[in-house]
Amino acid sequence: MLIDFLHIMRKIAKSHNINMTIIKQEMEELPDFDLGIRRLLFPQEEEKRFLNMIGQLNQKDTLYYLFDYFDTEYCVMPIPKDEQENGTFIILGPYRSEILDEKKLQEMIEVKLIPRGHMDDLREYYNVIPVIASLPQWKEVCLALYRTLCRKEMIQTEYVSQICPESMFQIESPKSDLSLKIIEERYAMEGELMKAVTNGDTETALKIKNIMGGYKPARRYKDPIRDGRNTLIIYNTLLRKAAERGGVNPVYLDAISTQIAKRVETINNDQELDRFLIEMLRKYCLLVQNYSFRGYSPVIQKVVNYINLNITGELSLKYLSEGYSVNASYLSTLFKKEMKMTITDYINQQRIREAMTLLNSTNMQIQDIASRCGIYDVNYFRKLFKKITGMTPTEYVKQFRNH
Repeated sequence: MLIDFLHIMRKIAKSHNINMTIIKQEMEELPDFDLGIRRLLFPQEEEKRFLNMIGQLNQKDTLYYLFDYFDTEYCVMPIPKDEQENGTFIILGPYRSEILDEKKLQEMIEVKLIPRGHMDDLREYYNVIPVIASLPQWKEVCLALYRTLCRKEMIQTEYVSQICPESMFQIESPKSDLSLKIIEERYAMEGELMKAVTNGDTETALKIKNIMGGYKPARRYKDPIRDGRNTLIIYNTLLRKAAERGGVNPVYLDAISTQIAKRVETINNDQELDRFLIEMLRKYCLLVQNYSFRGYSPVIQKVVNYINLNITGELSLKYLSEGYSVNASYLSTLFKKEMKMTITDYINQQRIREAMTLLNSTNMQIQDIASRCGIYDVNYFRKLFKKITGMTPTEYVKQFRNH
């Protein structure tokens, strides 16, 4: 039962970007329950002392919230004795209720007499610590989880604060530099994110984005919204290059990156920043899915790009074959082989796709939309629209507006 419970618990912690550590008594090698901050700043005895303090939080059916020397919080769950085969304690954290900005970081270092040589490490440490926007809601989640673990409704809650560490600070950082480790991990995750976008893999890109919530670069501006906008601008460039590697023509990339750059400047709060990054990932992945021509022959890439960019123009097989100096029969055969449909079917699909966009976003009359899509017989347009979408243009508009 415990193994299944721990699996579920890890998923919940991961969804909040919170570190989860299982502690066993008399462990020979201590895990990075605190992301390695104590190992960096103190001799190893301090790390053991902190875990020993946690080991004393063993009152039956009691959930603990521990505030440590670094102004971060942990949720500590003693595992019931009959379930201790896999561990003695579950530690969720560290996390904070608010961002520690540069000014507060400077003040904390002075108050706690931390050597300034550790400034960069602490800055990266606080950048990677998740901030829980709704702490009461998170604590309700922890309480519900612990009730399930203990199989009891009556659970006590206690708050514990760590006193000043006994050990002196280390003057020099050990070889396993914390800031270097975090930066390397962040860059590795960015690489995986770019790879997912290059492949048009929306699901993987969003999963990686959630994990990356715990790998934030250091703030460069006092204004958090300006800083967030600049981060989105950086991502816009990275995602555009990733989609380009995925085989998307620069014409499409320029259009969407310009649109995104304009939207970024309208964002005014943290929630919008996060939602818009998700939207960006979806847009670029969809661009790769719909407009990537990796693996296609050069002539087919050129023909398809021309069709997409000139949907209202002359697109007959004869016109296209002459324009690209290839035999019409050869072009028709090659197109069907690579695109899995005829040129006519592809053109019709693209025209109806454009019509759907216009129906969704404008109040244009159906006959005007048909002309805008290169179909000048409105009755034929209606038949073609129903053949491809399964409904008439009027039915489609009604369904879209109802939705």
